[in-house]
Amino acid sequence: MKKLLTSLIISSIFISNSFAADKNFVVNPNTMRGQLFSKNMSLLQALNNVQNSKLNVSMARAKLLPTLNLGVLLPALGNPTFLLSSVTFLFPFLVPSNWAVLKQQKDLFESDKASYKALQLNILSNALSLYYIYMNDQKVKNVYADQSDLLTRLYTILKKQSDVLGNVTSEDLNMSQAQMEEAKIRVSKLTELLVEEKAGLRSLLGLPLGTEVIVEDADLLPSEYEGKSVGEIADHSMDVAPEFAQMAFLVKASEAGKFAKMFGFMSNASLSGTATNGNSPFDNLKAGGAFSFGADNLVNIKIANNNLASILLRADQLKLENEKSAEIVVGKMTEVKEQQVLSALALSSHVKVFEGQRRQFNLGLISLQALLQTESQLTDSKISNLKIDMDLKMQRLTLQRLVIDGDFSKVKGCTATIQPENKSIFHRKDKEQSLDQLCQAE
Repeated sequence: MKKLLTSLIISSIFISNSFAADKNFVVNPNTMRGQLFSKNMSLLQALNNVQNSKLNVSMARAKLLPTLNLGVLLPALGNPTFLLSSVTFLFPFLVPSNWAVLKQQKDLFESDKASYKALQLNILSNALSLYYIYMNDQKVKNVYADQSDLLTRLYTILKKQSDVLGNVTSEDLNMSQAQMEEAKIRVSKLTELLVEEKAGLRSLLGLPLGTEVIVEDADLLPSEYEGKSVGEIADHSMDVAPEFAQMAFLVKASEAGKFAKMFGFMSNASLSGTATNGNSPFDNLKAGGAFSFGADNLVNIKIANNNLASILLRADQLKLENEKSAEIVVGKMTEVKEQQVLSALALSSHVKVFEGQRRQFNLGLISLQALLQTESQLTDSKISNLKIDMDLKMQRLTLQRLVIDGDFSKVKGCTATIQPENKSIFHRKDKEQSLDQLCQAE
C-alpha cells in the first residue's frame, strides 16, 4: 500500500511538473523557428498545396498507363451468357501532350516547393522583426520607467521640502508633479503596446492562450555580407533565393504547357477490335488514334505563348526588385551605422550635462525647470539611441533575408521528392518520412 501511494505521489509530481513546463514557452530566435514551422497556419496551408502538387504528378503519371476497355453482350435474359463483343487498348503514353503534361506537373511541384521555402523565410522574417521590435520596446519602457522613478524621487523630495521648510514654490512643485505623471503615462502606454506585441507573437507561433510567453533577449549578429558591394549581394541573392528558383520552374512548366498545347490535336492512340461472325474481338485488332485540329488549337497555342511571355516578364521584374532591395539595404546600413556612432557620442554628452546640472541643482545654483529640461533631453537621447539600434537590426535582418544568412540559413525548405530513390518492392519503408516531415524539417 505504501509503495502504491509513493508511486502515485511521484507520478502526480511528474505530471504536474510536465504540465507546468508545457505552460511556459521561452521565445528566442532558435525556439521561434521550430515552433513557426510546425504550428503556423499559413505554412500548414502551403504544405497542403505542396501535397496536392505531388498528387497531380502522380495523376499525370497514372494517365500514361495503358487501359483496357471491354464491351460485353448479354444475349438471353433467361439464360444469361456474357459474350465479349469488343475490346479497346488505350495507349496514352504514345500521345506527346501527355508527357508534356507530366513534365509540367513535375515543374509545378518543384515550383511549389520553392514557394513553400520562400513562405517559410518570409514568416520567419516577420516573426523575427516582431521579436526584435518587442525587445526594443521593452528597453524603451525601461528608459521611461527609469525617468518615472527619477521624477518620482524628485517630486517626493520637493514635497517634503515644501511641507517642512516651505522653500519650494507651488509652481515648481506642480511642474515636478506634472512631469512625474506624464512619465507614468508613457510607461503605461509602452506596457499597453508590449501586451499587443506579445499577443502577436503568441498568435504567430500558434501558442495556446494559457501558455506563459517568456521573451528572452538575444542580439542579432552581423552578416559576412555587410561589407560587400551591391552587385555582390544582388548576385548572391539571385543564386540562393527560392523566389528565383520558383520562377525558373514556372518558366519550365509554362514551356511544357506550350508544348502540350502544340500537340493537343492528338488526343489518344489505341488498338481496338470487334467480334464478328463468332470471331474473337482479339482476332482483328486495328491501330487507331483520335486527331482533331481546329482554330481553337491555334488560340490555345497563342495563349500559352502569352503565359510564357508574362512569366518571363515577371522574372525580369523580380531581378530588378532584387537589385533595388540590395541597393537600398546597403545604403541604409551605411548611414545607420554612422548614426549609431554619432548617437552614442551625443548620449555620452547628455549624461555628463545632466550629472553636472543635478549637482548644481542640489546646491541651489540652477532652477528646477532647467534640470527637468536637461533630464528630458537625456531621455530623448536614450530613446533615439535605441531607435537607431533597432533600425540597424531591421536593416541587418533585411540583408540576411536577402542573402539567406544567419537564422535564415537554417531554413531547409521541403526536401520531398516525387519518387523514392529505392524503388525495389522488397525495400523496407519503415524509415521513410512523410511529406509533412520532409517539408517541416529544419
